[in-house]
Amino acid sequence: MESPRYSAQFRWIGVVLAILVVTSGVSTAQSAQSSQPDWADEAYGEFSGMVATYNESITQVDLGIAGDQLSNERVNLVVTGADGETATFSFRMDDQLRMTELEQGPRSDATLRMSTDRETFNETLTADNPAATFRDAVADGDIRFSGIGTGNAVKWTVINSVAGIARSLGLL
Repeated sequence: MESPRYSAQFRWIGVVLAILVVTSGVSTAQSAQSSQPDWADEAYGEFSGMVATYNESITQVDLGIAGDQLSNERVNLVVTGADGETATFSFRMDDQLRMTELEQGPRSDATLRMSTDRETFNETLTADNPAATFRDAVADGDIRFSGIGTGNAVKWTVINSVAGIARSLGLL
């Protein structure tokens, strides 16, 4: 039996996807952070206070390409301060993209890592409509996603690539 022949373009796409998966930092386990920076407790308090406002406004905001994919994700949100220190907060998105199960520190069962800088995090916390600010930060590339586990890593690599192309074409 003769093996199927694939076109050079098909093989090229496979190679690109493989490279993206490998370079996206695929990891099945998150390394636990033993300590949070000094500013993490205050940031967590502000984050906790913002969640109710976010949850009220999220049903009226279209999150675009990533919106449907965020449903029921278990998230580790990593915020990097100007000094390079990181604080991790965790939560679960429900099927209506509301945040639940908010905790300070990483989740051991996380399926998604969101990364941002402290400035973007603070802008979202203090916004009148944090859901819209979150959407805009995602569209601008100020909040980044990476899947945890092979399947999620592939999914979020593809979503990030499509979003990057859309941003470069001025569609986002």
